[in-house]
Amino acid sequence: MRSNLRRHASGSKTQPIRSSTENGGSTLVDSLEHHVDEHTALLHRAFHNSDGEPFYADERTWVRWPSRFGYVAWRTLTSNPVNVLLLFVPLGIISGAIGWNPTVVFILNFLAIIPLASLLSFATEELSVKLGQTLGGLMNATFGNAVELIVSIVALKNGEIRIVQASMLGSILSNILLVLGCCFLAGGMTHKKQEFNKTVASTMSSLMAVSTASLIIPATLYAAMGSSNSKDIRDDNILILSHGTAIVLLALYGLYLIFQLKTHAHLFDEESGDSDSQGEHAEGHILSPWAAGVALVIITVMVAVCAEYLVDSIDAIVETAHVSRTFIGLILLPIVGNAAEHVTAVVVATKDKMDLAIGVAIGSSMQIALLVTPFLVVLGWIIHQPMSLHFEIFETVVFFLSVLVTNYLISDGESNYLEGAMLLGMYIIIGEQGDGHESVERSMQCRQALSRGPTSYFYDSSMTLLHSILHATNFSGPFLSTLVPSIGLAYTIQGLVAIPSVSAQTERFYDLSGSFTYISCTALSLYLPTIRARAAAAAVGAAKPPWPSILAALAGNGGLNWRQVALSAAVSIWATRLGTYLFSRITSDNGTDSRFDDIRSSPPKFLGAFFAQATWVSLCLMPVLALNSLPASLFATLPAAIGLTDILGLLFYIGGLSFEVTADRQKDKWVQEKKTKKHNEEFLTRGLWSKSRHPNYFGEVTLWTGIATLAGGVLVSNVGQVGMGLAASGLLGKVAALGLAGVSPAFVSLLLFKVSGIPLSEGKYDKRYGERKDYQEWKKNTPMFFPKF
Repeated sequence: MRSNLRRHASGSKTQPIRSSTENGGSTLVDSLEHHVDEHTALLHRAFHNSDGEPFYADERTWVRWPSRFGYVAWRTLTSNPVNVLLLFVPLGIISGAIGWNPTVVFILNFLAIIPLASLLSFATEELSVKLGQTLGGLMNATFGNAVELIVSIVALKNGEIRIVQASMLGSILSNILLVLGCCFLAGGMTHKKQEFNKTVASTMSSLMAVSTASLIIPATLYAAMGSSNSKDIRDDNILILSHGTAIVLLALYGLYLIFQLKTHAHLFDEESGDSDSQGEHAEGHILSPWAAGVALVIITVMVAVCAEYLVDSIDAIVETAHVSRTFIGLILLPIVGNAAEHVTAVVVATKDKMDLAIGVAIGSSMQIALLVTPFLVVLGWIIHQPMSLHFEIFETVVFFLSVLVTNYLISDGESNYLEGAMLLGMYIIIGEQGDGHESVERSMQCRQALSRGPTSYFYDSSMTLLHSILHATNFSGPFLSTLVPSIGLAYTIQGLVAIPSVSAQTERFYDLSGSFTYISCTALSLYLPTIRARAAAAAVGAAKPPWPSILAALAGNGGLNWRQVALSAAVSIWATRLGTYLFSRITSDNGTDSRFDDIRSSPPKFLGAFFAQATWVSLCLMPVLALNSLPASLFATLPAAIGLTDILGLLFYIGGLSFEVTADRQKDKWVQEKKTKKHNEEFLTRGLWSKSRHPNYFGEVTLWTGIATLAGGVLVSNVGQVGMGLAASGLLGKVAALGLAGVSPAFVSLLLFKVSGIPLSEGKYDKRYGERKDYQEWKKNTPMFFPKF
């Protein structure tokens, strides 16, 4: 089932992308065929030998094996968009090993486990298909919820019974309410009515109803024993009942596997259909059995390590963030193990593959209820931990009502967006109550805030969230304290814009959101020290410090330095100009951009484009964030020689921005004149375009070089080293500071020289005009990048 789900989510045929580096006029829009040929040629040269064979099929062993390893690793890492979060795996492990702030340890390991869960599912599917249907089904059953199982085992070992119970219930609720609701809603937005296998769905839902009895009966027995028996006697009786019930549930799950894989396999085979199955079997698999087995072992160990640090930080989270254990287990932890699967289930629902989506949503819930939960009860019995099936009354009622509502909605074998909204609404209601039933004090605070009006309630909630974020990102060094929230803001903005854009399948606001992200992250880094100071003053009832004045900073006074203001303004000016320019261009093209032709209809790829934009915004802003993290008081002690890098940096920026703006305007003017038939030139050779074949790209690299030069002069100085906490590192600290400053022009150059800009433009014009003598003459006499005056 999970294997089918992954392939249906990623099996759409790729469409060629048209280059959008030029605009206006039909002669400036490349054809699909030209771009495909160009893109294929670039890939062919990069990944094939001189004989035209891929390197991983080369006859030379020393070439074939490393290439094969790289190819398999790349295909594995790109199997799901959430794998970009693998960057948090080493950060999470390091943070736990060296004892960072518990809140930071929790967040980093929380994010780290999400891609590990995706890779674990991927490796399981690759291995299970080699073992046949029976063993493959057992493998999927065993490893399908491995992340929840590992986290729960670690928590059970530490005696965190409430975390384990809430996590199990949360996994079930997130699947049957959140995931199924999103599937119904997303599918219903594109299809008026969707149908699925009613027999299979009713079988699964009936087993879920049986599992609710396993929670209701212990809770009823506990209440029936009343106060006539001591708490210890009641707990002992509940444990005995739970152990017996767990064994029965495990036996039922075993019978279900036999029912699914042997005696009634034809019912489940109908889910995917013959045509789909043939296409799936024809698709090659990436990992060999040995490779998949090794990957399973490595990923499982990494999940266990991250889970250990995650669980160890829960106590500190409960104390500092005022979040209950039930909320962590009921809402947060289920997201960890199911994020990748949730996204993919929604994708296949939009493709009208509802049998697959329902099979995963309800099937995963059933595995938790009939396999994982009773297994943990038995494990607790073995290691002498009082893990029972006696959940809180609130949790038991919620579980029963959720299964009841789900069974009603799937009983007719049809779904629509309204049913999805019902399930999501119920999940939101449970999420609101899931934490409040344990915190009377917080409920009183909420009621007091609500009694003062909704504005006051919203303000108090926002300030509480702000204080939690500031506390979680308050590192010992100013650089990390500025870098982490700024990067977090970049991903948050892109995520908020991505949700409606992906839903509406429009890229109209993609470039504009990038500009807004540049400006917002820059402004946050500039004012973050003041925000922290004002929040700290408000917490103790002291007078808040005033906001620093930009004019005072330019005059050499106030809480900011003129360099910080100048670089922040430089980024904002460039981002505003470029954002409005690109937005006006895409608006004139009816809101479409040919760069997105291949990914617009693929939600995971489209979502990945937004998060890729957040990544390059973060990289480009690195020197600005580093400079803004320095205390303003340190700048007064800078040596006079720093004035040289200040002047060079400003000159580079002004010159680069002027070059880019002039080149863009000359190009727009040429296009408009061609549209009005004032000339019949096929390619632009006037103005700056007669001095360089890509003057706009030269301007962009130059202005970012200017930003890096100004920031680098300060960061490499002894004053900058002290401010960043690198003074004790000597030469290594200066190299690190130079690297931070240089990452923005280096990354921009990489994008323009190797990824999208120059290679695509050069290849396009060579194919179109390569045989013309005037084009050959222009190309011969005009430098590719650096202008010739």
